Amino acid sequence: MGRASLNLLSKSELDKIHNATLEILENPGLIIPSKLALEILERAGANVNHGKNSVTIPSSIVEEALKKAPKTIRYSARNPKHDILLEKKRTHFTTDGYGIFIRDIETGERRNSTIKDLAQWAKIVNFLSEIHVLWPSLTPIDLPEQIQRIHGLVTSLNNTEKHVEFFAIDAREALYEIEIAATVAGDMEELKRRPIISAVQCPIAPLKFDKGLIEAVIEFAKAGIPVVPLSMPMAGQTGPATLAGTLAVTSAEILGSLVVSELANPGAPVLYGACPSNIDFRTGSMATSPEYGLVNTGLAQLARYYDLPSEVCGGCSGSKVVDAQAAFERTLTLTSAILAGPDIVVGMGGLEDAKTMVPELLVIDNEILEGILRLVHGFDVTDETIALDLIRKIGPGSHYLTQKHTLDHIGDHWIPKLSDRKAYETWLKAGAKDIASVAKEKVKEILATHKPEPIPKDIQKEISQIVKRHDKELSKQS
Repeated sequence: MGRASLNLLSKSELDKIHNATLEILENPGLIIPSKLALEILERAGANVNHGKNSVTIPSSIVEEALKKAPKTIRYSARNPKHDILLEKKRTHFTTDGYGIFIRDIETGERRNSTIKDLAQWAKIVNFLSEIHVLWPSLTPIDLPEQIQRIHGLVTSLNNTEKHVEFFAIDAREALYEIEIAATVAGDMEELKRRPIISAVQCPIAPLKFDKGLIEAVIEFAKAGIPVVPLSMPMAGQTGPATLAGTLAVTSAEILGSLVVSELANPGAPVLYGACPSNIDFRTGSMATSPEYGLVNTGLAQLARYYDLPSEVCGGCSGSKVVDAQAAFERTLTLTSAILAGPDIVVGMGGLEDAKTMVPELLVIDNEILEGILRLVHGFDVTDETIALDLIRKIGPGSHYLTQKHTLDHIGDHWIPKLSDRKAYETWLKAGAKDIASVAKEKVKEILATHKPEPIPKDIQKEISQIVKRHDKELSKQS
């Protein structure tokens, strides 16, 4: 079968970026303001300057960590039918990042997101065929900041049966999240065997780690929770203006986090995951551009170079509304990313550089993904598909509509669920709806009729006690 694919970088070019990555980790190294992380690195032979919170990591330590990192990772789900295996054979998709705004499905108003919005977002994800992982894209602004993440995790787990990617701001929060996930999974050993959550723990570009986030990485690693060190340098701002240079900085941040994970727990699951981008040099803001697509395509190739499971970005948009800009920017970057063959692409449902989430856009993204995946799938060339005997039988000037061969191969053709292909007059009589209107109707239908299986009530009670303990501990600290 002629499957479409994209290889942007040659082997020698990948070697150059890898060698540059190792040199960056040795000079200038990383800033890690965590005594715990620095001590772990120092014991392994890294060169630590405690006064400056800096570390340089010899290439031998990096290479050893790469050997220990698993080459495949299972993203388990509350419902095992939604388990996915990250083995570099199929691309899966997740929602966009931590938005603080939502476009209201009724009014279209851009407003602060709430815990109810997050619950509804999780239900939509649970329904959609091509969204395999929930990254809780909406911050529950209606809750106090210090409890938003724990309550957000519980809400996410209760409203989708799929795998949930989350994050923690420090080790204490990570331990609570691990305890909640273990309660849902059955116990700590079962969670380690079937991790129903993963952790997106971002470095601070360029080449710096937050104390709390890297200490959370250590706890997740010890618990066997997959970690995605989602490095996000921007070419021209927090990375070199050149895409190759930004890829080298990105790779150094990813591998720096991977080294910490493998030293904390050899064999800890880590994705080669990042969302590098570039700036618009007119405004200084992030640009969803051909370069954004190129750098994430290169990232997917680097993941294969290291034989690691991967997560890259595609599908974001700088547009503020669901319009032609939103459509072409996400299709431009999704197509290149998917052709590169990563395990996961993140970016569905978001506008305004992932600040604003849009429920109907998430449904439209599902359709865009179906179309691109059909493109990537290619087609078979066999005696059956060439159909020479049938072509001779039909001959010139006739048609193939009534032939059994046609019926047998209707499934070879993608049929969209939202896009309109009817004649103009038929479309007009049906209400002259654009795709955003059709998608809004679909969202309302999903929310009215789709009911994900909730967490069992006895487990919910246990989780409630954990959450109460978490909130009480925080109230004592404040």
